[in-house]
Amino acid sequence: MNERISRRTGIAAIATGLGFFAGHAGELVFGSPSHEADGVYVVLGGVGLAAFGVTLWGLRGVLAEPKRVRIGLRIALVGAALLGLFAVQAIVAVVQTGHVPEIFALFGLGLLLATVGQLLFAPGLREVVGIAWSLPIVAAIGAVVALTTDAYLRAGPWTLPSTHDIGLFVFEGAWVAFGATILNQRRVMRPAALP
Repeated sequence: MNERISRRTGIAAIATGLGFFAGHAGELVFGSPSHEADGVYVVLGGVGLAAFGVTLWGLRGVLAEPKRVRIGLRIALVGAALLGLFAVQAIVAVVQTGHVPEIFALFGLGLLLATVGQLLFAPGLREVVGIAWSLPIVAAIGAVVALTTDAYLRAGPWTLPSTHDIGLFVFEGAWVAFGATILNQRRVMRPAALP
């Protein structure tokens, strides 16, 4: 690893996946029993989306070349900003009306830009994180599935989460794995203490 990604960026990547997962899975598992629960889901998802911006911002120092990589990171940062605006819009709507807004234009556009950006900048991570460079691409594939499909799968008498939800789970899991890899690499590379 030529450059090291900060510990904060690794933690933010984990928070991206876990925060977004907590809001997303909470609503899937528990439904919408109250306005307070909706508010909690939106805030948890918003924390994940904000952490996504922090993660991308933290990658700036290690993604300098080639130009395609820099452009990809900038596109992803614009996407993260739109996702952050969506989170703010959703939180305000839940506070004002008690309901999650049905308008997902900022979310869709933000996730689309973040996806394109991840596909462009991920190869620039190869020298930095080894095989884990592909995890942002896995996250991007999950985002594409989430943006383009919404079919429900059946397994016997059970209805499984929709392909949209599965795509979001892949996105969330890939960012958790990416952050865990960063933290593990930092731990392994920590210099041994002198006697």
